[in-house]
Amino acid sequence: MEISVAVPDSVMAELTDLQAEMIPLGRSRAAIDENDPLRTRRIARRELKLLADASNHSAADHVLHLYADAVLPLLVTTPSRGTRLTALLFYPRAHYRDAFGAHLRFGERVRAAAKEAAVTGWRRRRDAHAVMTLDEEAARRWNAKRGAPAYWVPEPTIGSAPLPAQATPRSGCILYGALAARKGIDLLARAIASEPTPIRVTVAGEPDPGFVPRLRELLMQMSGGGASVELRDRRHTEAEGLQALASARCAVLPYPRHDGMSRVLVEACSVGTPVIVHDYGLLAHLVRRHGLGLVVDCTDTRALRRALIELTMNADATARYAPALSGFAARFSRERFAEAVSRPFRREAGAVVEQRPPPTTRLRTP
Repeated sequence: MEISVAVPDSVMAELTDLQAEMIPLGRSRAAIDENDPLRTRRIARRELKLLADASNHSAADHVLHLYADAVLPLLVTTPSRGTRLTALLFYPRAHYRDAFGAHLRFGERVRAAAKEAAVTGWRRRRDAHAVMTLDEEAARRWNAKRGAPAYWVPEPTIGSAPLPAQATPRSGCILYGALAARKGIDLLARAIASEPTPIRVTVAGEPDPGFVPRLRELLMQMSGGGASVELRDRRHTEAEGLQALASARCAVLPYPRHDGMSRVLVEACSVGTPVIVHDYGLLAHLVRRHGLGLVVDCTDTRALRRALIELTMNADATARYAPALSGFAARFSRERFAEAVSRPFRREAGAVVEQRPPPTTRLRTP
């Protein structure tokens, strides 16, 4: 099987060891804003052209699109080029209310329904090979309907391990990842500042440039509430991030309207750190179902503060969650990831039911 990989120029340097033809796509995709549909549509049109160019260049008979959420509505009406396509979707949410009890605002319901209609329409095309998603419930519901098969894929394997736990005594909480307004840092600051809260708080990750002044204000607000605050405002390697997570008694994910999965959740579980998450969507569902920490309404200042106190000031809390955390992390092993990713592309007698013929000789990945 010949493999070609089409990626933005900024990613090319990270794939020098990959044994595949490399097809440069130029600049990285601009950020998608679902509240600006015209801009999103322009971005999607450019991406579909790049997709077609890469497919033609490589003479591919199969394409795997690794982030198809924005382009899927246009794919439904784009004439088939005779190339089989598998699409990976990160943010399905039409099922959030029924499956997870999540309240969707009117605009969110409209966009979720439109996306679901696009998924349904695309899965019924002859060139649709499969749809992949990080949301197991979405895959289950799609497979209950007619169309190309849907598959759950886990987050990629955690590649690095932190120092042994005894070398990094745990204390306080950590908010880790990209630092932006959407991450609910204001909710964490408000909870800490509501009453004297003498805990250690680590805020680690690369901040959005425009968010830096507001971030500084929020850190001062936490300090004013009695917290000992450390800011690590830079991009972390995976090993550095895992080490930071392993040093805390809990990781706080107070994202107020987060759709989809979270890499931070998997990383925290991999180092035995329980989490506090906002009561919304897939993340809340996973934490409840697998017993990974506490689910609270993070807009409720008292509730969030109580959760912080419970996990940061109770020396036994981390050990109490350890079995559940390790069990959840085991779902994201290298073997399970490899099996899940390859499953849509192979036929094993009695193991996988395909609704379309399998790809033939080449796998292309724009």
